[in-house]
Amino acid sequence: MTGRLRIDAFSLHDTLSCGQFFRFTRLGDTYLVQSSGRIFSLHQRGDLLFYKGVEEPFLIHFFRLDEDLDSILKEVDRDPIIHEAIQRHRGLRLIRQDPWECLLSFLCSSAKAIPHIRSIVEELCRSCGKRVSYGNYLGYGFPEPRSVKTALQLRSVRAGFRIDYLTRVFQSIDRTELLSLKDLSYRDAKKRLMCLSGVGKKIADCVLLYSLDFLEAFPIDTWIKKGLQKVYFGERRPSEKEMEAFVSSHFGPFAGYAQLYLYHFWRHRSKRNPLGIDG
Repeated sequence: MTGRLRIDAFSLHDTLSCGQFFRFTRLGDTYLVQSSGRIFSLHQRGDLLFYKGVEEPFLIHFFRLDEDLDSILKEVDRDPIIHEAIQRHRGLRLIRQDPWECLLSFLCSSAKAIPHIRSIVEELCRSCGKRVSYGNYLGYGFPEPRSVKTALQLRSVRAGFRIDYLTRVFQSIDRTELLSLKDLSYRDAKKRLMCLSGVGKKIADCVLLYSLDFLEAFPIDTWIKKGLQKVYFGERRPSEKEMEAFVSSHFGPFAGYAQLYLYHFWRHRSKRNPLGIDG
């Protein structure tokens, strides 16, 4: 439960802060992470990851440390923009989240900035989840499927119209059904997710990429849409289908990693030129 893990090609800070995962608290150089009903602490020093409150196999699975990141990045490094993003944020990895927790998190994310999403997710867990402790730190896990039956149970969650979506999803699917989506093709799994209340293409792709191992999924939000249009299509405005076809053919079977790097790269550019694009 306490130890250190030698890691290669991994940035704890970039991986946690890039917008794919919301349940962590930074205390100096230490991160308290909450996932799968537990709280654990992490601290990175060079190529060593120090951990408490969690087993090493869980960390390897959670942070996908068994993947050859360098080989994956070589596959998607196909133009100067993604090349610069990779050079700037090398070590950023996809997190393999619990599918149920990932689904609830991104149902809270519609049209919101990351700090607001994190706040709503915490309110959801505090409202209906079970207490989880780590030393003197008290947290709350995600509510379980079927545990929320009416919107009144979520009255303290400032999620606006998302409350209805959340309430319906609690009654519509469970962890076993979500995990079974791994047995489907990418397109069929996406269609199944989009049958759920409040789940459109972007949220479906987030769940597929961040929790169900569909590395070809490429979530397209406002940042990504503007960036792709400016960099790869010039002044022309491509249709949604054209954009989806482009990222699939251009970045290939690991397109999700390209999305992760481009999003993090563009989001951290200066406010004057937020997409970091000349012209």
